[in-house]
Amino acid sequence: MTKRALALMLALSMSVGIVLSGCTDSGSTSSAGGDTASGGGGSSGATDVGSFDDIEFPDSLPTTIVMGDGFDYSYDDMTEKYSIEIMSTSYGKSPLPVEEDPVNQWLSDKFNLDITLTAPAADDYQTLVSTRFSANEYPDILQLPSREYGFTLSDQGLLVDAKNIYPYLPLSNNYTTKNMIKWSTNTSNGEIPFITKYAIQDGVWGWVIRQDWLDALDMEIPTTKEELLEYAKAVTFNDPDGNGKDDTYFMTGGGQGKGWGNLDGFATMFGNPAIYVENGELQHPYFNDVSKNRLSFFKELIDAKVMAPDWFTKNWDQACADMANYQVGMAWFPAGTFEAQIVTNFSTVRETDRFVWTYLEDSPTEEGKYPANGNPGYMWAFLKEKFDGQDGKLKRVAHMIDTMTMGGENYFQTIQQSIPEVYEAAGIEVSGSERPHGYTDDNKSFYIQDAMQAGFLTQDEFDKYEPSGIWQMWGLCTSYQIDYEDPDADEFTKAYVESGNNGRAAIAANEKWPNDGLLVTLTGEAAEFQTSNADWVMSQEYAFATGEKSFDDWDSFTKEWLDKGGKLVIQQAAEQLGVEVPDYAK
Repeated sequence: MTKRALALMLALSMSVGIVLSGCTDSGSTSSAGGDTASGGGGSSGATDVGSFDDIEFPDSLPTTIVMGDGFDYSYDDMTEKYSIEIMSTSYGKSPLPVEEDPVNQWLSDKFNLDITLTAPAADDYQTLVSTRFSANEYPDILQLPSREYGFTLSDQGLLVDAKNIYPYLPLSNNYTTKNMIKWSTNTSNGEIPFITKYAIQDGVWGWVIRQDWLDALDMEIPTTKEELLEYAKAVTFNDPDGNGKDDTYFMTGGGQGKGWGNLDGFATMFGNPAIYVENGELQHPYFNDVSKNRLSFFKELIDAKVMAPDWFTKNWDQACADMANYQVGMAWFPAGTFEAQIVTNFSTVRETDRFVWTYLEDSPTEEGKYPANGNPGYMWAFLKEKFDGQDGKLKRVAHMIDTMTMGGENYFQTIQQSIPEVYEAAGIEVSGSERPHGYTDDNKSFYIQDAMQAGFLTQDEFDKYEPSGIWQMWGLCTSYQIDYEDPDADEFTKAYVESGNNGRAAIAANEKWPNDGLLVTLTGEAAEFQTSNADWVMSQEYAFATGEKSFDDWDSFTKEWLDKGGKLVIQQAAEQLGVEVPDYAK
């Protein structure tokens, strides 16, 4: 499996369970609590929701789930019925007819709506959207294929400015960061042509280390570069598994000669790798030592001969084999998926004594933080033609969307094939009547047991109702999801779930860099330079890491990078960030 395939798989499923069903943690259901809501959109007892300018969007995503039961939706007069069409991508299967879709029926009944869900295959999506628009056949709500597509429609005057929608999303606004708003703004006209919030999956990768090897070597979890190097050498040369063989290493790669593979985890461990502004000056990792220090560390690893054989040329599957065969002492991986693919060797091994890994709660280097989260999720545009003069319909749709957000009253009803009450309300009989779900006591996570493991759906029922998973595009966020801890599970399953959940908790709590990358979007020649020179840049970085090139030549490399087109990158970034172009790029 490639890293891209892994990322796609993660976006559609959790580590235990089947695509769109999900499987999560124990804990009692919390009906209230969570972070203090600050998203604007009105308070209890108030009908006036205020304006967009009144909303205090957060700087980063909350670490605790914001609960939606304290918000007031009295702005919505529920008496009038509306018909709407939602057009979105799918997971490869067409939407169910309304009479067979329990989630559609639930939402239509709750919000006095007639909802048509149109969801063509993703591969054909933009073509079909363009065909519809050419014929002036607009849906009410459109999932945009890209931000730029939304900007184009905005320039044509086709979309509602989301400044008129966000005031009606008091819960969602807690999950929409300031940088997301800046990223969403069309600079040509000042409009925000779509609403967005958290991504389905974001910020889930973390460091995992062999605790049994640490114990055998009488070492602690490293927190500095020097301690990390000491650990790397010890696990390579001091026989940490005690088998008397020279067959253990610090890490592996998996980039197939085109990238760093598992070493990508160090991208943020030597400073902020984004282009950003500090003290009024533009920062780029090639010119503030961030990239240089990272590559210098790689050289120390390579010189020390602590990397697995052929680590750089191995593909991802071969690198995973190094990890699954327990030949390495550290890995960069998403929690839960690590247990599914590495600890169980892709579900071929069920041995409790393989749970010998610990997730790091801090950076293994002094300058490090974990990658930024707070990346935008799906982008939903409201078509102006469908909402002009129909404020009531706009408020109704916004009301519905907000309750489908994590912490909202219709969250579990609309994610991962829903929960029993939704099927019961639709008069649809399925095999089971229970599916444990809820929020943990501290409101840091949610869980929903796998539908088949819970006995709620059979395989045939799962397959039949799988298309209802399309509805989760409005609210699901697996970054906060943990596996359900079944008290009746066998010891292996309990250890499996506990390991993954501990990892998710550690990764969620790790200090992360701000999402400065959202504020710079390269276009035109600058973007083309980044793409067309990626292989050259990789070859140069590899030459520094392997010692082919001396770091005394770093300035020569950065000058060549600038001359090839890097100046365009710096100049465009400076313009977008509103700072002076540094002298080196003028």
